[in-house]
Amino acid sequence: MLVSIEEWIRKVRTNMEELLPEKEPVSINTFGIDVEEYIREKLPDAIVRVFVSAPAYLLEGVECRDILSPEKRQDGSGRVVFPEKVLKILSFKMKGWNRPVTRFIDSRHAKNELQYNRYIRGGMNKPVAVLSMSAEGKVVLDYYSLPAFVREHEIESAIYVPIPENIDGSYNVPDRLIDAVGYVCAAMVYEILGQSEMAAQMFGRVLLPDL
Repeated sequence: MLVSIEEWIRKVRTNMEELLPEKEPVSINTFGIDVEEYIREKLPDAIVRVFVSAPAYLLEGVECRDILSPEKRQDGSGRVVFPEKVLKILSFKMKGWNRPVTRFIDSRHAKNELQYNRYIRGGMNKPVAVLSMSAEGKVVLDYYSLPAFVREHEIESAIYVPIPENIDGSYNVPDRLIDAVGYVCAAMVYEILGQSEMAAQMFGRVLLPDL
């Protein structure tokens, strides 16, 4: 759902004013400054923070298999470089796999070392995908694996969440995450204002993990 920045400002301000003393005048200048600029500044970060923590079923992913080109290795593994503006990969599946990968690891994960052994690494029944970043800042996915005799590697599905962008003065956020973004943005503004207790209360109203 596209929500204009002006609507976001009103929503975040309302969230912040919920914690003010009852006799305090309701005003965007209540804190002695115009918090509107802080809300504008923190809104993109708040959206990213919520998207990163949200479970996949609450997010709206983009299918991008048609713009990806897998780089096959001789041992049956391969590599895919995603578009530049990727925030989170939700699902990845090569043709020939019996199920997609929905839990990804990075190069520091203990399971990564196992992928160098063709006898115990991921395969068609239990595929593994390792994420890293290229020098150009693009998301790189190394997949394990397909049988070495498979001549052509084809992607069946690759779904990702793009980095949120300002679209003509609005941000596209799934309906079920709008309230979470409003509270997280309010919390982040409170942090700027040095109001740590109020920030904690705002974060406490978000029913998402890892915030």
